[in-house]
Parts: sequence; structure tokens; C-alpha cells
Amino acid sequence: MSDNSGQRREDRQPHPRGKAVPARRTSGTGRDSRTYGASPARASSPTTRPRTSPAPRSTGARPRATGAVGGAPAATRTTGTARAASPARSSAGARTTSPRKTSPQPQGRRSPKQPTKRSRSRNAPSSGTLFVAAAVLLVAVVGVFALKALFASGEPAAPTPEPKGPTEVHFVAVGDNLPEIKIAEYADAQAGETGDGDYDYRPIYAQVKPIVEAADLAYVNQETHLGGDDIGPRGYPSFNTTDQMADAIVDTGFDLVASASNHSYDWGYYGANDHSREVWNKQPVVFTGTATNKEEAAEIALIEKNDITFALLDYTYGVNGYEREDLPSYAVNFIDKDRIADDVARAQELADVVLVAMHWGTENLMEADEYQTEYAQYLADLGVDVVLGSHPHVIGPMTWLEGEDGNRTLVAYSLGNFVVNHDAPSAKNQLEGMLSCDFVREEEDGEVSIENVVWTPLVMHTDGSTFAVYPLKDYTDELAEKNPVLAELDDPITWLSDTSEQVVNSLGDSFPIDA
Repeated sequence: MSDNSGQRREDRQPHPRGKAVPARRTSGTGRDSRTYGASPARASSPTTRPRTSPAPRSTGARPRATGAVGGAPAATRTTGTARAASPARSSAGARTTSPRKTSPQPQGRRSPKQPTKRSRSRNAPSSGTLFVAAAVLLVAVVGVFALKALFASGEPAAPTPEPKGPTEVHFVAVGDNLPEIKIAEYADAQAGETGDGDYDYRPIYAQVKPIVEAADLAYVNQETHLGGDDIGPRGYPSFNTTDQMADAIVDTGFDLVASASNHSYDWGYYGANDHSREVWNKQPVVFTGTATNKEEAAEIALIEKNDITFALLDYTYGVNGYEREDLPSYAVNFIDKDRIADDVARAQELADVVLVAMHWGTENLMEADEYQTEYAQYLADLGVDVVLGSHPHVIGPMTWLEGEDGNRTLVAYSLGNFVVNHDAPSAKNQLEGMLSCDFVREEEDGEVSIENVVWTPLVMHTDGSTFAVYPLKDYTDELAEKNPVLAELDDPITWLSDTSEQVVNSLGDSFPIDA
């Protein structure tokens, strides 16, 4: 969200600083395996992604390195075990796979059976004698094997293992989680007595929770600090969210939390970065984008699901009110080509899939600007698998980009808002999105492909006092009439659906829209 301030925040009122607790270097384990209701059917948009990196390396499954690469720090953040397999999902198309060539084994021609005459010596045994001897030998052999079976340990022979088939991870991603004071007031009321310092944000996410929970892996951009109750809920231009937001994010089902944004240092000078990192490190999620020391900043955030390892990298174009040089070098991950290239190379050695979150673009522009397209192609040339864009507060186009090594990179230029309350919102600020896809590893070659890419439109609903995120397909005319922004449209549901299709596929792609 734009601050429009352009200066440091000397005008902020001081608050008593809470005790800083050193951030944990390791996160908790992942959520226990759970089974949830079926996720919506998704049409197939397959592609096979060749594994590439800036330096040539062998094909096939990427080896899992245990140390540093090229002298880079070896520290990584890992968390999580695979959830229970998500419910069966339909696919409208076949996977894109390379056909395996098989050569028929040559069959030699059998010559006709010719009778042969064998001379038999006078002392040679008769055929009857040979038959009896053979029978006796057969009985003896059978008896030996029978005795072995009788005196064996009793353990049955190990069955021949059946092929496992492909490994699959269903992934979803949403945009900016940017709650402000009114949303905090709503969460305060949901937790019980107003003003008691307790906040329950979970009802805001209740409508999308089944979709997020059904995924094996879920991503969100947490744009605000969880800077502690000493600061309290704050809104524009310097945001802060209370610690209970972390509980709501985990309860909804998210695993990956990115924090690099233009608001990453809103209260950083007051210790908010340290406190926020401490809160998230206690949760069973991967958290990245901001750090409290150089070691944390050098970590590659990793998570494994269903035997596929994912790396998450996170960067922002800048922070409001500060120059990059004003911050500690480790505090916030800034967009920098050399830094990104190094991080991607290290991540590719450690993970099967590399996800890159980019806080970039032009606010309220439903197109990719020149800055975004330049860096998107740069990321594709590095061999990144998926680019997750945020910051414009409106949805943007989605596309496939071909890298210089022939790889294909899925780019979502802007996922739009997730939870937000603008001072002067427009209808396009209320329209949001969720990217979903499947990462599939074939057993034969170990390569991971991206399949079943789908865009699910979301709506940020409010009637002025309550707040909730809805899938568009569950949003009704009755709800739209209560929304003071959407109520101004002649046909809000149609407008939301049509705009999603027009924007997401504006670059000529044909991604299915689950509306």
C-alpha cells in the first residue's frame, strides 16, 4: 500500500519498547496429516519444466545438497512434513510427458522340429528304467524343498513392490494480507470483550479456509509487521498487526509466509522486525523476507511436501520512508539481480522447485509494467519455477515465460489483495485472486512438472463493520448489495467474473478461471 509520505517517520509517537527476544534459527515441524473436503475441480494446463540453472548440470532429479554452494552460507530453514494427500482432483488434460521409446526384442525363427536317431549301447538302461530313476529324483527334490518350507521361520516371501507412480503436491497462493485498524477492531469484537487486548482474525478467512486447507502447500504475502502489542494495531501509513494474526494464518492452512514489502520497516526502528520474526519462528510455517541478523538473511527457506522440496525466496523493490542504505544490511530483502542470482543458484541445489515472491509493480495498474517484465524475464532465465507477484493491490496478468535454457516459468504478476481495507477503495481493489497448480514428479526420470494451473477469483467483502474473504463462486448478489463499493455496479458478480478473465489472460494465455 502506498504511503505517499516520502520521509522518515519522526512524527511517530514513542511507545514503550517490549523486551526483544532473539529469533529462533529453526522453525517447528509441519502440521499433522489432515484430510479435508474435496477441492474444486481444475482444468489442466500442463507443462513439463526442464530443470535449469545458470550453470549446466545433469538432468533428472536434483540432488539434495547438505552444505553451502560456491562458498555461500549453508544455513537453511526447513519445516514441515507432507500433509495427507488432498482429495482427488479432476484433470481436463493429460500430463505432458516425454514418450518412452522401447525397442521390440528380436524373435528368432524356430526351425521345424526334426526327428533324431540316437544309437543305444547294449548296456544302456532301458527307457523304463530311466523313467523310474527320474521319478525317484523328482520326489527327492520335492521332499527337500518341502522340508525347507516346514522348518523355515514362517515369514512369507517379500512381495514384489508395485510402481509408486507420480508424486504430486497441490499448491495455492494469495496476495497481500494487509489488515489495518478497522479490521483489528472487528477481530477484537470476535474474540470476546472489546478492548481486552485479545484478537480473533480467523472468521475473516473462514470462507476460503476449506480451499487453503485442502492444498498440500499454501502461500501468503504478510505485508504488515506483527510488531507486538506495545505498538498495537496501526493503519496507514505505518502498519502494525497484533500477534494473533499468526494464529489465524496457521489455522487457515498456510505454510509459506513472505514478509518483504514496502511496509517491512514501518516500525522496524522500534524493534518490530525482531518481534515479528520471533512470533513467526514459533509457528509451523516457513517465514522469509525480513531478518534480525546476517545469518537469518542468508538462509534459504525450505519446506518438503510429499517428497518434493520447495524453496521460497522473497524480495521487495523498496521500503517507505527510507533509503536502502538507512537500514541494516540484513533487515529486508531488496530486489537486486546479483543477490537474486546467487540465492536462486543456492536454492536450486537444495530444492526441486524454486518459488520467488516479488513485491513490485505499479499500484492500481492491472497490467505488467516495464520493471516487472524485465525482472520476470530475468527470473525465467535463471530457471525459477514460479514467480508470485504482489503490491499493486489489484490483480494482474498471468503467463508462461521461456528462459534462456528452454525452461518455462509461471509468472503471476499480481495476486492482488487478500485482506485489506482501503480508505477510498474502488471495485478493482475488492477483486482478488488465488493461483493454484499441481507440482508433479514422475517416478521414471524424477523431473517435476507444473500442471493444472487455475485462477480462482476472490472478493474482499465488507459491509463497513464486518470483513471476510470469499471465493467469487460463493459470493452472492445479496452480499454484493451490502458492500458499499460493489453495490454501485449494475451487475457486480458479472463484472467481477469478466474482469478476472480479461486481466488474467490479457497476455494471450488461456488459464481456466474458477468462478
